[in-house]
Amino acid sequence: MIGLLRNYIFAATLAGLILLTPARAEEMQQDWRELPVQALVARLDEKLSYVDGVYSGKLTIIDENGRPTIHDFQMHVKQGKRFLEFTSPARGVTMRVLYLRQGEEIWVWDARRRDLLQLRGADQFKALLNSGFSFRDLAGSSLEANYHPANPARELEIEGGEPAINFSIVPMLPSSYGKISVMQDRQSFRPLRLDVYNRERILFKTLEISYGIPVLHTGLKKDIVPSWPVRMESLDLESGSISRLEIFTFDDTLEVSDAIFLPDYLNR
Repeated sequence: MIGLLRNYIFAATLAGLILLTPARAEEMQQDWRELPVQALVARLDEKLSYVDGVYSGKLTIIDENGRPTIHDFQMHVKQGKRFLEFTSPARGVTMRVLYLRQGEEIWVWDARRRDLLQLRGADQFKALLNSGFSFRDLAGSSLEANYHPANPARELEIEGGEPAINFSIVPMLPSSYGKISVMQDRQSFRPLRLDVYNRERILFKTLEISYGIPVLHTGLKKDIVPSWPVRMESLDLESGSISRLEIFTFDDTLEVSDAIFLPDYLNR
């Protein structure tokens, strides 16, 4: 009887070790000190990405005098493509933005001008609806594919004494962004803040990203806490304006039509 008990304990312990070993190995691999900066940038891309589905929320822009402008928006995501439509109670549809080829190709329809434009080069970094977000900021394009590390990663304390990973990345090709300084969570690798510098390496904008905020899943009719960014805030240090993009609802049970990812759809 004792022998059988010993065999059972040994088997249970061995099974536990087998189950725990991969998790422990993965945990050890997640130690940021053992990862090259390029791998940290890859984690950054992963944490900034959105899953396929339909999102809705608000873009709030507060100018330097404290006056707010609010736009509702819907975002459709499918296989690396994004379609955003911004509306306001007074004007209806104000702008539509289409991102193709993982955010590298950007099309914009401005309702006021009735223009359909493909943005290239510096135009991709212009302000969207006079907000603190550029068209490129919302593209979902790969940072790993467009930037390379400028310095080794280090640990620093951000607001509230919270420790974070810090490193800088610089563009591989000429860009309106001269450098981005990244503050990244040490455990989850989620971005906490991105400090954006111009070509002269002068800080002109900060982007704060928030996770862990409940949103309504309209298909399931219940709140969920998603893994993707729920809120992004931009502080424009040149104008003093503050912009907030916040998602309130999400649904991945809806079929996202391929038709909305055609540039000609934007001006319909």
